Amino acid sequence: MATVWTSTIAGARWAARVLIVGLALVPVVIVTLASVPALLVLPFSRRRSAQATTIVRQLIAWTRGLLLTSRER
Repeated sequence: MATVWTSTIAGARWAARVLIVGLALVPVVIVTLASVPALLVLPFSRRRSAQATTIVRQLIAWTRGLLLTSRER
């Protein structure tokens, strides 16, 4: 009987984690899609290529942070 409850609780934790990551992923996807036009234009200007690099690094940091904080500890 205890194994049924244990597996149910483990399943609920897994589902909650998936829901939280799914909800947190929505703003990251919106920001990424909004950055696409800038990332298509900025690298062609010598003065603005550093800005494009900064945008990409920030998107990587947000995505990495989202994925690392969602892991079970």
